[in-house]
Amino acid sequence: MNSLLQGVSVLDFSEYIAGPYCGLLLADLGARVIKVEPPDGAEERRLGAAKRYRGNTRMSLAFNRGKESLSVDLRRQEGRALIYTLVAKVDVVVQNFVPGAAEKLGIDYDTLSGINKKLIFLSSTAFGEVGPYRKRKGFDIIAHGASGVMSNYADEAGAPRGPGAIPYIDIGTGMLNALGIVSALYHRDKTGEGQKIETSLFSTGIALQSMNMIHVDSLDAEQHQEEARVLRTAHEEGKKHTHIIDQFAEMRLRADQPDTVRPIEVPDCLHRPTDRQVYPYYRVYETGDGYISIAALNHSQRAKLCAAVGFADEDVDVDWGRISDAAYTRQKALMRAIEERLKRESNQHWMQVLEAAGVPCGPVNYRSDLYADAQAQALNLVWELENRDLGKYKASGHPIRFLKTPALPGKGAPALAEDTATVMRQFGYDDEEIDRLKAAGIVK
Repeated sequence: MNSLLQGVSVLDFSEYIAGPYCGLLLADLGARVIKVEPPDGAEERRLGAAKRYRGNTRMSLAFNRGKESLSVDLRRQEGRALIYTLVAKVDVVVQNFVPGAAEKLGIDYDTLSGINKKLIFLSSTAFGEVGPYRKRKGFDIIAHGASGVMSNYADEAGAPRGPGAIPYIDIGTGMLNALGIVSALYHRDKTGEGQKIETSLFSTGIALQSMNMIHVDSLDAEQHQEEARVLRTAHEEGKKHTHIIDQFAEMRLRADQPDTVRPIEVPDCLHRPTDRQVYPYYRVYETGDGYISIAALNHSQRAKLCAAVGFADEDVDVDWGRISDAAYTRQKALMRAIEERLKRESNQHWMQVLEAAGVPCGPVNYRSDLYADAQAQALNLVWELENRDLGKYKASGHPIRFLKTPALPGKGAPALAEDTATVMRQFGYDDEEIDRLKAAGIVK
């Protein structure tokens, strides 16, 4: 817990990841976050082995820590009446329902702001609430595709590659959700004005490509037109996704370095794009017992890397954007030589050598490495929490470090309906009324 948002109360109606992660961040910072769930639980309680985890799942544990669970049937009038009682006294509402669902449940912004004019209302959807895509449903993988993020990668068969194990766009949207809410709270403190905030997975995907999205009219118009032509004809010409992105990469190379005649580096497999990277100074290398990342991007760091591994590069002072074809060929050979050299010693050996030389580097860690990682411990990035039914568990800590008001481990993710009675009492319901609503199935 943290005192930064102490006194701020949040009703979190959201499910899955992007909304719940926002509520988690607010709870870490001291807000009271009440997760409103249907009687059978939020969707993240069904995405996993709930039986093994005693009514929880890894997803529900990951994204609901620090919250209270209030279980209400919003399809029934008395359930909505309970929520309206709470809305009158809270600061923030978070929801990420599919388009139109909030209106059907009676918890849309127009309805709730009529009860509480100072309410901050966050609506986080797949494609936003305006524009031709506003009614589309979507999840992380859909946003990866629609926003263009997925077009940058390919799987082993040469097809666009999905997000894999890490839902980057969901998590990124959760962070933007939290940023939007605290910004709106700051505005309200100055003006007394509540408001609605809209975010989308699609918008986050666009934001993640800030550099790729740069288009200079005077320089890029011709390439843009050619890319559009390629896309119109690629399928009928039998081009795979990798053929397309390779062609686009070569077009950019020719435009940025018109004197070069070398082709882009294309590996024997269809996997893209990391296998295309042949720059010896910015690369993941295999060592004797693992992998190590190296990022030597200025003249001094490149020279230090060469000295540390015992190789010479006559082109070490040439920036990558100005490198000649001959120098490119020499550096490709250098990269292969470094690969063989690093395999002869352990990760720890090369970490010590490169750090002593002043070369930016780091190990490629796996999950099991991080629980005991000294840096993760120093930054308090692994928290010990507890769930009522499951017991103790570990989770990733809060990603921001506040020196005066640090975020500290607090309440773990709640069991379904764990706090229903407590929340209702605090909002004016007596035990008799709580028992009656439970017996009627309005709350759990």
